[in-house]
Amino acid sequence: MIGSVVLAQSSVEHRRGEMGYVLARDVWGRGYATEAAAALLAYGFAAGLHRIGATCDPENAASARVLEKIGMSFEGRLREYFLIRGAWRDRLLYAAVKA
Repeated sequence: MIGSVVLAQSSVEHRRGEMGYVLARDVWGRGYATEAAAALLAYGFAAGLHRIGATCDPENAASARVLEKIGMSFEGRLREYFLIRGAWRDRLLYAAVKA
């Protein structure tokens, strides 16, 4: 196993979902994240979602590039969104809507 992906429906009424992925460090840079994220996005839209969002750490430029490569747009910075190991961390918010 080299990682995992998730696509969850966050609102049935508004046909909205959230996706995420995590990969083992030794397979970074091989295109797996882009391939997996693109598949999640396509599946979500085919399954009837209208909007799909994702977040990434502001220091993770590679993950932000993945989200942009698959057609997601930067929507903003979520300040102090997660408490990780006792420190508040921001997240960058990206989203795509079904064309």
